[in-house]
Amino acid sequence: MRRVKPEDSSAAGQDSFLDVVTNIVGIIIILVMVVGAKVQHIILSGTPKSGTVDPQRERDVTDLAYTAAVAESEIGELSKQALTVAEAAAQASEARLQMATIVSAARRELDEIPKKVDERKVLSAQALDQKKQIQNEIAQHRREKEQLASMPAETKQVLEFPTPISRVVTGEEIHFRLAEGRVAYIPIEELFELAKTRTRRSSDSLSKVATRVETVGPVQSFALDYCIETSVDPSRGQVLVRSREWVVRPTGSQIGETLEEALAKGSRFQGIIERHSSNATVTLWCYPDSFETFRAIRENLYARGMPTAGRPMPDGAPIGGSTEGSKSVVQ
Repeated sequence: MRRVKPEDSSAAGQDSFLDVVTNIVGIIIILVMVVGAKVQHIILSGTPKSGTVDPQRERDVTDLAYTAAVAESEIGELSKQALTVAEAAAQASEARLQMATIVSAARRELDEIPKKVDERKVLSAQALDQKKQIQNEIAQHRREKEQLASMPAETKQVLEFPTPISRVVTGEEIHFRLAEGRVAYIPIEELFELAKTRTRRSSDSLSKVATRVETVGPVQSFALDYCIETSVDPSRGQVLVRSREWVVRPTGSQIGETLEEALAKGSRFQGIIERHSSNATVTLWCYPDSFETFRAIRENLYARGMPTAGRPMPDGAPIGGSTEGSKSVVQ
């Protein structure tokens, strides 16, 4: 229920003071009018008739004149007092206006106090909620810390690779294709031998063509496309043939073994590695979807002590080489 505000006692006191001042001024004006009327009546009625002089009337006139002079003097004083009272009334009115302004400002401040109190309550409630949230998070972190402290420590073996020192591969090299998470052996040497055999057999027909594209295979799910250039040496009567560039392409999908199959004992990958010496370099042609497979195969080869060379390949790019290409680099 809304409380009724008490009336302003200072405003009531000001009203009473102004009423008193107004009454006094009114009384003074009435007295002045009464005295003026009396004096006028005495003067008009006291005019002696011609030829008669009444001593008593003269005394009365003299007394009345004195009384009139005194009244005029009092009237003057009362007029001064009336001016003083009027000035005081004006000052009181101005003071009342100032007081009303002060009271109005004080009321506005009083009206703002509940709003400020409400804002402080809201801020206090928000701060309390934040404090509870922080306390809950601290308690949660403590529980997690206790759980981690009570868990048994796990020992994980970390393979340490030697500092990479690059060198160009010059000896025996084994090639594998890592794509779709599968490991497939690339029989490059076998395909090159087939290409050499075909070139020797068709050397007479090649002398008539400067550039020719040939294909051999497939061997173990891979075929070799190669471009050969021919030139004739008239002085020696020889036909010179060389391979300018080559590309190895798979002849099917899902070629090779999965990572689990390749690392298992007796797998095709393990058999190929075991048939070569430990000095042979293993080159891994790795596509973007098989980097995890690359790391696992590299770790297995490192454990065997075999040097490994990596060939990152973009998606869809063929595996190949040319006379202007670069050799594998092993670390």
